[in-house]
Amino acid sequence: MKEKDFVIKIKKKHLLISIVVLILIVLVIKFIPGNLGNNSKDNLNSNTFDIIVLNDERCKECAQVSNIVTQLEGLFPDLSFGNIDYMSEEGKKLYGETDVKVLPAILFNNESIKQEGNYSQVEKFLEQKGDYLSLKIGSNFDPTGEICDNKLDDNDNGKIDCDDESCKTNPACMETVCNDGKDDDSDGLIDCDDPDCEKSWQCMPKKDKPEVEMFVMSHCPYGTQIEKGMLPVARLLGDKIDFNIRFCSYAMHGKKELDEQTLQYCIQKEYNDKYMDYLACFLKDEKTDDCLKEVGLDGKLDSCITETDAEFKITEKFNDESTWSGGRFPLFDVDKELNEKYGITGSPGLVINGVTAKSGRDPASLLNAICTGFKNKPAECNEKLSSANPSPGFGFSEESSTSTGGQC
Repeated sequence: MKEKDFVIKIKKKHLLISIVVLILIVLVIKFIPGNLGNNSKDNLNSNTFDIIVLNDERCKECAQVSNIVTQLEGLFPDLSFGNIDYMSEEGKKLYGETDVKVLPAILFNNESIKQEGNYSQVEKFLEQKGDYLSLKIGSNFDPTGEICDNKLDDNDNGKIDCDDESCKTNPACMETVCNDGKDDDSDGLIDCDDPDCEKSWQCMPKKDKPEVEMFVMSHCPYGTQIEKGMLPVARLLGDKIDFNIRFCSYAMHGKKELDEQTLQYCIQKEYNDKYMDYLACFLKDEKTDDCLKEVGLDGKLDSCITETDAEFKITEKFNDESTWSGGRFPLFDVDKELNEKYGITGSPGLVINGVTAKSGRDPASLLNAICTGFKNKPAECNEKLSSANPSPGFGFSEESSTSTGGQC
């Protein structure tokens, strides 16, 4: 063997040894707790980390805890974070030792966290759990319970998903949509035939002539919005429904609102056949006097207005601010009992067949909601009305996609 060849082989051997040593050094440095920095790592050794996120991969909603972890990493950049899954051996051991009950849980090492400068920012949200401090984050997932839609027997009682008693009130095991003609929870019962739908407004008592009551304040922009949506529905269904505009038991828009509501109450009471025409005119530009002339009621309601004002003490209570709702809004007691009966707290509100209903404010949605109240739906229920939301406030100039969640 030549001397040169021997020297080359020695160098290769040294190079190999050097590479192995470097790899070992990197691995040792990587897993020393103090050198983990602020990055979360997955590891099954709870003693490795300053802050542990005990979670459960089966819980879909639990992934949102990552947002909290990101904030904590900003507060405590020098502490090490680790993730432990409940389903692992280490996870179940930690769950039992800490008695946290629900997941996800963020567990702090007592000594590490108390030495941090930002400890005071989380101190009041911590509670002792075993050897750790647990951060109160409003968790509610019970890892020992049955998960109702994963086709597994999570609690080992021989019953899977909806067959488990604990899943009976879980949305995954209930008829959650009560008017779609489908058996949503696969129990053989569809919509209102399913006991899950017993309290749904869509399963209201059906009538030959549905009773429809719409609660508004006459000058509330969201009240006028739903009234504009209701106009084509009321005209389409005509006398096939018993439709009435009711008024909230307080007014938010001053004396003019009290006066207008008293007027509209009297129109419905004495000239109901003219009410829809009057309302359409009023909703156009709020010109009460012109609208009364247009429908031929100018001067014909004075007696009713006077009697109604006296019966319900409308003006008297307006002048006595000590009677106002919350000290801010004058009372309008004409429909007080109905407001209390149905729990009406603002404008607008919709009641069908004595049940508080939910609906969009566009004509198509309102027609669909009201037709739910028929024993036998008439042909008019198949009409295609506009699904565009009327604009809030007065005027019919434009229809908009404005949200229908506003309320006075």
